[in-house]
Amino acid sequence: MILQLKGALLAMLIVLLTVVTGCDNSKEVNQAIQAGEAYKSVEYTVTYQEDIFSEHSVLERNKLIKPYLTEEYYAKAELNRYTTMPFLIVQKQQLSLEPENIAFEPLNQPTEDTYDLHYTLDFVLLDQDGNEVKRVPSKGLLTMMKVDGKWLVQADEPDWKVLADLSQ
Repeated sequence: MILQLKGALLAMLIVLLTVVTGCDNSKEVNQAIQAGEAYKSVEYTVTYQEDIFSEHSVLERNKLIKPYLTEEYYAKAELNRYTTMPFLIVQKQQLSLEPENIAFEPLNQPTEDTYDLHYTLDFVLLDQDGNEVKRVPSKGLLTMMKVDGKWLVQADEPDWKVLADLSQ
C-alpha cells in the first residue's frame, strides 16, 4: 500500500513538473516570437527615398537593426549587407516597403536559450501616398537566442529567391 502511494505521488510529481515546465516553455516561446515580430517589422519597414544608400542612411539603418541581433549575427549581417537588403528592394521598386501578416511557428523542441521559428509574411510595396501597389508572400527561418534575459536574432534565413526577385 505504501509502495502504491509512493508510486502515485511520484507520478503526480512528474505530471506537475511537466505542466509547469510546459508553461514556462510556452512563455519563453511567446517572448521569442514577440522579439522576432518586432525585428521583422523594423527590418522590412523602409520608406523610399532617392538617396537610400547614403552613408547616413546606412549608418542609421544599422543603428536601428543592431538592438535586435546578437553581436555575432550583427557582425555577419553588417559585413554581408543583410541589414540593407530591404534598401535594394525599395531602390529597385522605387516604392516603400512594409511587412504585413507576420506569423511565427516554433519549428522544433527548443533548447533552454535557443528557438528556431518558421515565419511567413507579406512584403507590401506602397506608393508615395501609401497605396498598396504589390504584395508578395515570403517565408523564412529565424533562430532566436536568449542573451542576458533578452531574445535576439542569432540567424535569419529568408526566402532568398523572393528577395532576389524583388531587388533585381
